[in-house]
Amino acid sequence: MALRVYRLSPHVVRRWANTAAGIPLSEPIPFVHFTPESVSKRPAEGVKVSKLANGVTVASVEARAATTHVSVFVKAGSRYESYERQGLTHLLRNCAFLSTNDRTAFRVAREIDAIGGTLRTTLSREHIIYSSDVLKGNLNSVLSTLGNVISSSKFQAWEVDDQKARMELELAQFHSDPTQVILEELHRVAYRNALSNPLYCPSYNLSKLNNKDLKSFVEEWYTGKRMIIVGVGTGHEELKKAASTYFGSIPEGLRSAEEQAEYVGGGEVRLPSGDPLTYATVACKGVSLSSDSKEILAAGVLQHVLGAVSYVKWGSGISTSRLNKAAAAATDAPFQVSAVNISYSDSGLFGLSVVCPGSAAGKVLKSAVLEFGEITKGNVTTEDLVRAKNQLKANMAMSTESSAALIDDIGVQLTMKGSYLSMEETFKQIDALTKEDVVKIARAVFSTRPTLAASGNLSSTPRMDHLMSGVSLK
Repeated sequence: MALRVYRLSPHVVRRWANTAAGIPLSEPIPFVHFTPESVSKRPAEGVKVSKLANGVTVASVEARAATTHVSVFVKAGSRYESYERQGLTHLLRNCAFLSTNDRTAFRVAREIDAIGGTLRTTLSREHIIYSSDVLKGNLNSVLSTLGNVISSSKFQAWEVDDQKARMELELAQFHSDPTQVILEELHRVAYRNALSNPLYCPSYNLSKLNNKDLKSFVEEWYTGKRMIIVGVGTGHEELKKAASTYFGSIPEGLRSAEEQAEYVGGGEVRLPSGDPLTYATVACKGVSLSSDSKEILAAGVLQHVLGAVSYVKWGSGISTSRLNKAAAAATDAPFQVSAVNISYSDSGLFGLSVVCPGSAAGKVLKSAVLEFGEITKGNVTTEDLVRAKNQLKANMAMSTESSAALIDDIGVQLTMKGSYLSMEETFKQIDALTKEDVVKIARAVFSTRPTLAASGNLSSTPRMDHLMSGVSLK
């Protein structure tokens, strides 16, 4: 049973100090009236999944908390835009909570404010996600708002145009962050279609997009079969009933033809600037989320064998990151280097990311690529494997303690797999992975054509052919 800590007022503390002498610790604390029901009226439960008649998937997990978190995943991310309408989902994200057929934008905001809730929308290449956090007991109010916004937005021309000024600010912020810029450029060069579409609207398209484009996109892609509602901190039957009320009228929709992402690789993009640092990412074709779970988890272990994030603040990471150890042996300059593992429904990117002074970029990049090559030759120790497995499991467990991360995990798994793999089962599969499994994935990744994106001081950043020279799988 979890321990609940109470904050007592000063006069109660003084009174307790004067009267509690001699009372055994096994006795109830005077002045504090506690019942288990005050913690939660519902027992904790695992993830439950069901479907509405129109194809909308509903998933929930109860949590002993005072709040409820709900997200609606719509499989309508930037990869589903046409070439002529690139940036449309960026506009759609910004127009999420404007006027609907029966509510003004002011009313949408006012009703959520009145119950102490929040509304937000996030965009990925796969999904656009509508989310809300609210005190328990307000689930119907939240789903009423989300259902209304998703199914009945008016997209009035003047409201849509007003959002473009905010998008210009977001574009300026985006272009000021070189790590985001090179990641977007990496996708543009690595893929021929679909996943090459940007998350941010190209500036040349901003004035061309309009409310009619939004209405047409929503009509085509916002269908029941493409939606998943995930709730944390709510009972399943309660969520299912509310979802049926507010999302049950959304058309089931036919399966729209989805273009498969085509990885081409072999390209590079260089964006020189006056920045003294080099920002570079090298990636090959990675593992897709539609792959066997064993391959997905093996890629996760491989990422941690190489070195993901630093696990000791201000630490060098040399003892726990093979990439850091290799780069430290190549240069005395400061640097950041980590493995990158990004998975989508039908493809993925796996590689490494580097930030360092421009003069050291060549040495850091070359040492990191050579270290990657060592993995493909089978040079993985038992210590490497155990550490990587523990780091992957810890990262998964810690991230899903956050309601937002747990919702994202459930939503993505249900979208890509149609089912949810529990943490316990995931850990069992990770523990069962062998050195051979990890080396096999490394070879499969490294055998594809790499892509390079770099910006900043490129004075020593090698071209792709020079970077990969002398690197082999054997």
